[in-house]
Amino acid sequence: MESLKISILDLLIIVSYFIGVVYLGIWISKKKIKGGDDYFLAGRQMTWPYVGASLFSTNISSQQFVGQAGLAFVGGIAVGTFQMIGALSFGLLAVFFLDTYRGLKLYTSPEFFERRYNSSTRSLVSGVNVIMIMLATVSAALYAGAVVTLTLLGQSPDGTMLWTTVIILGVLTGSYTLLGGLQAVMITDFVQNILLILGGLLTLVIGITKVGGLDAIIAMQTPAGGSMWSLVHPIGHEFGWISILTGVVILGIHGHCTDQDYIQRALSARSSYHAKMGAIFAAFLKILALFICAIPGVVAAKLFADMGLQLNQDQAYVSLMIEVLPMGFLGLALAGLLAAIMSSVDSGLCAASSLITIDFIAKRDKSAMDQDKMLKYGRYTIMALLIFAILWAPFIQKFKGLFNYLMLLWSLLAPPVVVSVLAGLFYKKANSKGAVATIITGIVLGLVGFIMLQRPDIFNGIISLFGADGFSVRDDFNWYFLNKFNVSFLITVACTIVMWVVSEKTGQTAEELAQVEAIFEARKSKDDQMTPEETKKYQYALIALGVFWVSVLVLFSPWGIA
Repeated sequence: MESLKISILDLLIIVSYFIGVVYLGIWISKKKIKGGDDYFLAGRQMTWPYVGASLFSTNISSQQFVGQAGLAFVGGIAVGTFQMIGALSFGLLAVFFLDTYRGLKLYTSPEFFERRYNSSTRSLVSGVNVIMIMLATVSAALYAGAVVTLTLLGQSPDGTMLWTTVIILGVLTGSYTLLGGLQAVMITDFVQNILLILGGLLTLVIGITKVGGLDAIIAMQTPAGGSMWSLVHPIGHEFGWISILTGVVILGIHGHCTDQDYIQRALSARSSYHAKMGAIFAAFLKILALFICAIPGVVAAKLFADMGLQLNQDQAYVSLMIEVLPMGFLGLALAGLLAAIMSSVDSGLCAASSLITIDFIAKRDKSAMDQDKMLKYGRYTIMALLIFAILWAPFIQKFKGLFNYLMLLWSLLAPPVVVSVLAGLFYKKANSKGAVATIITGIVLGLVGFIMLQRPDIFNGIISLFGADGFSVRDDFNWYFLNKFNVSFLITVACTIVMWVVSEKTGQTAEELAQVEAIFEARKSKDDQMTPEETKKYQYALIALGVFWVSVLVLFSPWGIA
């Protein structure tokens, strides 16, 4: 057994933090929760700082700090484009999506599909969301949290210790989520957000100081000889500009503008102003995440190279924190890192529970929409989901390359959902037949894309059956077709064509025409309009976001320090 990696003081700080957050969540559950609206949508009374902080905390997880810092450790800050596209997507959420979502007074994001198309599309999208939330968010976060915790304690992250730690983290996080619902999640997220940002900035600043200042790291290059400080790369790069502008933007819209994890928080806002300003606030924080997630990976590469140490890339961020942060501050920063992991768990549990309760149980039992019954069903489903996540999380150890696998999965699943939502919002002729055809097409093409990317030998063999002997995806189209983001864009184009052709050929029923009008009227609803003063503040915030976004992009590009 290895020795403890942190001091007793740091360990006490982390434990005290956990106890405080759990107590806060339980206190909220006793004082504030009266029914289903309170439990799933925080009574629709949250203000923009809580909305924005919770949107950010939900998005920033162990994948960002451990996975993205690890990729930056070996390849520079190119992976930070995910943060920039995420910020852009939160801006799009505020400008193009929230008016309709809030005007319809939705409970869940898949409810939009039933209001715009039919119940079949809603059930399909909701079911996929639940599966992905549980497998890709909650279970993965529990596993990552257990690995980080055991590494700090000097324990091997496997066997009995892994199971024990997953159970402890699951019970701690699940307790306040189970009792307090979304309001407990959002208020604890706000507290966790402070530690998350301060811990990340502290790690960055002290780390840069320890390696000799900015001059010592600006000149760093990737193994291929390029700058480690550029967000803009040529088309052949995994994060080349074509892939970013097409595939990654699709992924960003899907994740930030349609997923229940995020839409649930926007729906909890007390007004349209607070919902939109919350999204803008989250966008600013996403840009800040470039500095606290990706750049520390580059600092770690410099520090450990100077020390003559070689690390697994996923150890880079935690190892940097242990190496550079003084006693006490290390405990606070690690509490922030574990806060990010806890936020992924609590947000995922609350989102998946609301989907099951509202999109499935309530559709079969109309009485489930009663506030007391909704509260009861919500807590039952969270308990069941938590047990599933705890049981599944340790088995993730058997998978390799989880981060890239998850990005591949989301890239291939996002296109039909994104096309269906955008068509529902902006294309009046889109109908239910077009939506169903689009979703089925997307699933089939996603499977084809998965085979092409993971097993090109099988794909080439299938192609040869149609007389294309000698065709090789790897040799003939390596730079484009073997990039998952480019494949995602091609699937999106195909889904768009299917939506347009089927909708144009089949036309709309009277009921569908009425649904279209309801959607477009909801966008103009006067029940939730911003005041002239609020509109002015919102417009100034949008302009400031645009200027900040462009400035950071230029700074970390061949026209800036790269």
